[in-house]
Amino acid sequence: MGKFKKFVFPSATLLFSLWFSAIFALGILIGYISTHFSHKKITHSGKNNSVILNFGKWKIHFHHWLMGAVALLSCWAMGVLETLPKIIIGMAGGMVFHGLYLYDNWHKIIMKKD
Repeated sequence: MGKFKKFVFPSATLLFSLWFSAIFALGILIGYISTHFSHKKITHSGKNNSVILNFGKWKIHFHHWLMGAVALLSCWAMGVLETLPKIIIGMAGGMVFHGLYLYDNWHKIIMKKD
């Protein structure tokens, strides 16, 4: 499944993006690449790169893919998503895709504290 995922998911995303808009596809590439390099820089700097919110016995890991998704959903809920340039929407999508594609713990959001 690993090789299938590594080839099919990016290819399908890029093809769908190009069908939607070349500018949107460019935004996805920019978002993915900039997230990849900035995340790598933060990780190698030794700084804590996770946003974790504590609530009593629970902790919430606010992944970067979740940040991009919340931003897009917020824009949609406020009715401004249609007014944003497609490249900006694509960049947020690239950030979401990066988090879902590269990390195995993307689904671990709410966890009980040890």
